[in-house]
Amino acid sequence: MNKKNIIKYLILFVYFFISLVFIFTLSRGDTFVNFGFSYAVSIGEIPYNDFNMVISPLAPYLYSIGLFISKNIIVYYLEQALLLCVLFYFVEKIINKKYLLFLLVLSIPYPIAMVTVLFPGYNYLILLLFIIFIYCFDKNKYYLLGFLLGLLFCTKQTIGLVVFIPTIYYLFKDRKIFIKMFIGYIIPIIVLLIYLLFNNSLFNFIDLCFLGLFDFGNSNSSIDMFYLIMFILGILYFIIRIIRDKNNILLYYALCFSSVSLPIIDYYHVSLFLVIVFLFIIKDITIKDILYKYIVIFIICLDIIWTVITYHFIGDLKIVNYNNFGLSIITKDDYKYTNELLKYVYSLDKEVIYFMRGSENYFYKITTNRKLNYYDLPNYGNYGYDGLNKMKKKINSKKDVYFVIDRKLVKNNDSFQQYTKELGQIIIDKGKLKRSIGIYDIYYKE
Repeated sequence: MNKKNIIKYLILFVYFFISLVFIFTLSRGDTFVNFGFSYAVSIGEIPYNDFNMVISPLAPYLYSIGLFISKNIIVYYLEQALLLCVLFYFVEKIINKKYLLFLLVLSIPYPIAMVTVLFPGYNYLILLLFIIFIYCFDKNKYYLLGFLLGLLFCTKQTIGLVVFIPTIYYLFKDRKIFIKMFIGYIIPIIVLLIYLLFNNSLFNFIDLCFLGLFDFGNSNSSIDMFYLIMFILGILYFIIRIIRDKNNILLYYALCFSSVSLPIIDYYHVSLFLVIVFLFIIKDITIKDILYKYIVIFIICLDIIWTVITYHFIGDLKIVNYNNFGLSIITKDDYKYTNELLKYVYSLDKEVIYFMRGSENYFYKITTNRKLNYYDLPNYGNYGYDGLNKMKKKINSKKDVYFVIDRKLVKNNDSFQQYTKELGQIIIDKGKLKRSIGIYDIYYKE
């Protein structure tokens, strides 16, 4: 890599880091949860045994590497800025200078929230692996292609299975290619199996990541009509491309990648699929060299405008350095209630269980250097087969303990919310309200 490219990627690295921490920080989605997975791994906890997780473990382990140096989320963002540079390295290989137009697409915050794909976690790793797969597809490296699909399985098991489906074509067209890809595919899965057996977590993995899908699909499915339309348009784009070029197997893989948007069709999951749609579109268009400088200017202007709008309309924001959560941007009210809750919980002499939204639970647990457990991510479908009843028994059996809940989540009648409000209601019914702090209620269960 020459000096010019080194400077270019240093600029991109700084830009991505600033975007993650400051410009688009309020679009971070599940970042705290994904950070929590890696944090737990870095302190020696075992996924599926010590805390609930419905994904394969590759992403949590990959992102945990930097956390062995420091547990601060800033390290997590630095890792992501580096991985974004890796993504753009391959994007540039695929579409050359048009990577700037691709960067512009990923900088769109509204109405299609493309910026959400910038944030770290397993969904981003899925996207990165698939873009590397696209880059390698025409290079006849079939073991590598299979290996990348295997890594997809080790990142998110359902996506890894669905995206592998077009490979079956080679079983009938060229069995040598199929065998090579299957061998590559199975290698990381065998490593995953050995890991699960070694940690005695295979049963829990199957329960949470496969059997729990029945509860997840029934309770966590949600549809945003705007993003449903965008999702359908993306599907139609690849179907039309396939009709015109039936022998292009890569198009079938891209179509199967649309499964990343299911069953939650919202701004975050559909945007992941649309990234691939835009990549194919950009690859096929021609841009005059004179336009590239205007694209850079437009990206800068878009970022400035979005930052001003965000900070103006939300208002009263503070930058706070919490333990393990450096440079946190929150409102003054949230700052007040967060500090008050932390102070009150610290004064209690009994066990305290945070049972709010998963991202909030993880924030409070990690801020106080506590280990994660099965109470911390109380979403439908996140407890394995018949998980809701299992957790009801678990909560009913707890005695002499404090629970912190978010009353707005328990009273929310939205049928598409992920929070298991039935469990929150048990805490209200069987506990005694001790104190309210903002939206938080602290109950004592004897």
